[in-house]
Amino acid sequence: MTVLPQTGTRALLEKLSPFLNDTFINDLIPPLRGAGRPRTFSSAQLFRTLLLSLLTPAHSFNLLVRLLVENRAWRKFAHLPNQRVLPDAKMLHQYRSRLDLMVLRQVNAHLLSPLLARLDPNRRTLAIMDATDLPAACNSFKKTNRIRPVMRRSVRAVSKPVRADGSSVTKNTACVCGSHNDLRVCCWYR
Repeated sequence: MTVLPQTGTRALLEKLSPFLNDTFINDLIPPLRGAGRPRTFSSAQLFRTLLLSLLTPAHSFNLLVRLLVENRAWRKFAHLPNQRVLPDAKMLHQYRSRLDLMVLRQVNAHLLSPLLARLDPNRRTLAIMDATDLPAACNSFKKTNRIRPVMRRSVRAVSKPVRADGSSVTKNTACVCGSHNDLRVCCWYR
């Protein structure tokens, strides 16, 4: 059995690229129709860019977008023509949220069929880990789902009597005040 090249290398991406059928992915996940700006990227390009987050050391979309500018092999795998026009992290999150369980199972079955056809039928067992049933954390917009703070009702409270305070420049020192005509020698106020 041949050993695959190291994760994230050009050799690995060139070896895996022929297994992805772009027309199948474009037919399975059509672009959204409606008002707005025209779609710059096809479904296959966005799907391949999502795969880069799994096949390379860049596991966050923000880091992946920053590294796509520098790495020509990654852009070639994703069929992105140049380094100036790249999908952003928001676009990748929105595209990933469109991939529901049934779509991922169809893509998985399509990707597995040529792999299974190449294996020896006399082989005893074959185990392929399938994680398509696990939900993806697609909510990158954390500020949109704010929990509103509980507003406390105003309660009428009895006010406390005000006490006059005085102090000198140095704290904890008695302050002498008064006049010479006063009978008391001194007054001390807190």
